[in-house]
This record gives sequence, structure tokens and C-alpha cells, in this order.
Amino acid sequence: MPEDPLDAVREAERLVREATERAERIGAEVPPRGFENPKQGAGPSTPPPFPDLSALTGLMELACSSLPPDLQRQLQQALRELLIALRSVLDYSIDRLEPGSEPPPATVEDIPIS
Repeated sequence: MPEDPLDAVREAERLVREATERAERIGAEVPPRGFENPKQGAGPSTPPPFPDLSALTGLMELACSSLPPDLQRQLQQALRELLIALRSVLDYSIDRLEPGSEPPPATVEDIPIS
């Protein structure tokens, strides 16, 4: 005896409903920005993402605030030069990773066959 067409429709509706509920459940678990760790809060007690760099930055700020203005200026210039050198190294590395330009197309001549 053939199946009732309404049974197939009811089964399809049930599957769609289950899939929708599952998608809503999974969507509720996505963090607000989509990439954050859900356990990570936005409060001030949250540690910074790069603790080593923040410690270095804090040390530099402390050193700058305790130095005389002339030494502060020299330290700022030295840091600027260091950052420029770092940027140059990064640029060089990126240039080496990028594929080179394509060679020019070869010139082709027709040679008459006699």
C-alpha cells in the first residue's frame, strides 16, 4: 500500500523544524564578535591578549616617565629607529614570500614549409 503524501510532508516539516532548532542553538553559542573566546569577558580584569608585549610596553612607559626630557627624546628616537628596522625586515620577508612577476610571453614566428 503506497505511503500517504501527507506523511512525507509531515516528515519533511519535522526535519526542517529540528534543523532550525539546532541552528538556533548553535547560533546562540557564537560569541558577539564571532572570534572571541566565549569565556573571555570585556571587563577591565581581562588580561590583554599579548601579556609579554604589554609588560614590555609598561616597562617602557615607566622608564620614559622617570627619565629627564632629553633622555626621553633619545629613547623615543631609538625606539622609532628600531620599529623602522623591524618594518623593513618584515617588508623584505613579505617580498620574498610573494610570487615573482610572470616572464614575458615568448615570441613565436611562423616558419614557412616549402
